[in-house]
Amino acid sequence: MTLTRVAQRAQVSTSTASRYLRGQLKVQPETAARIDAAVQELHYEVRPAATADTGRDHAPVIALIVPELANPFFAALAEEIATAAAVSGASLVIGVTGRQAQREAKVSDFVADTEDIDGMIYVGMHRENPRLLQAIADGLPVVVLDEEIANTTGVDTIGVDNYGGAYQATAYLAQLGHQRIAHIAGPRELSTTRDRLRGYRDAMEHAGLEVDEGLVLHGPYTEQFGASTFPYLTGAAQPPTAVFVGSDIAAVGVLGAAELHGLSIPEDLSVVGCDGIRVGEWLRPKLTTLQQPVAELARGALELVHTRIADPGGSTVRRNLPLQLVIRGSAVPPKP
Repeated sequence: MTLTRVAQRAQVSTSTASRYLRGQLKVQPETAARIDAAVQELHYEVRPAATADTGRDHAPVIALIVPELANPFFAALAEEIATAAAVSGASLVIGVTGRQAQREAKVSDFVADTEDIDGMIYVGMHRENPRLLQAIADGLPVVVLDEEIANTTGVDTIGVDNYGGAYQATAYLAQLGHQRIAHIAGPRELSTTRDRLRGYRDAMEHAGLEVDEGLVLHGPYTEQFGASTFPYLTGAAQPPTAVFVGSDIAAVGVLGAAELHGLSIPEDLSVVGCDGIRVGEWLRPKLTTLQQPVAELARGALELVHTRIADPGGSTVRRNLPLQLVIRGSAVPPKP
């Protein structure tokens, strides 16, 4: 007999039944009575609860949900979280949504309906997810990493100062003497995109520079999108001499396609990226970028989910880590 059948009989979610029976969730007396009755009626064998003497009855199982692994940033983050989980003794289950709503819903359903999953780290997604919201309401410990998710309250979050990083990157280009600075941004709906765009705009304003809206380009964080921006950059009445790219993987596309459009980087176009992916050190020229504190993000997310599993009623935590500007060869002063 599965816990899912118990939950169905008690008219609650699987995660609610699981956490109640393991002593991780307090429910209304009438709800508790329905679950207890379903356990008895269906002869479900309840897993023994952990005690102060024996500790947990099993190593914690944590679900890591990421939008993709093709982007080296998410791959590096997943690798760091897996390493930290192994050190902590936790088991890790990884789900990849492909940034598709249907796949995201299926992954969320699986996590919420699997009784052995003790917590979730939810990375890089933004859309409102009813199944996730219900799982949070049912007591599933969730840590949101990288992107804010609509209508989620009472969950722990960890991310970076995207506004401050974008301001720093744009201000650096302005300090080099660039006046026409473009911005290759991500999808409009992402909180990281909005924060980086605000940082770019404010840095431009504070430097006394005008933002040309035709040089603010939105699209997916991919090499293909980065490469596809050249007709807009070179076709402007006054082409930019520098560009702040909101993702290193898109910046890779910019560097790769520059020669095809008759431009030399950094002589004709200075480029600053964001994320600090490893491949940036192997490009020619090496990519100036905003370095994400990947190891700190991974360890912080894992610590938060472990804390929430041990203390479901604790205060909500929100952490924002700084981005570091790493100066390499892809950004120089403009030609006189």
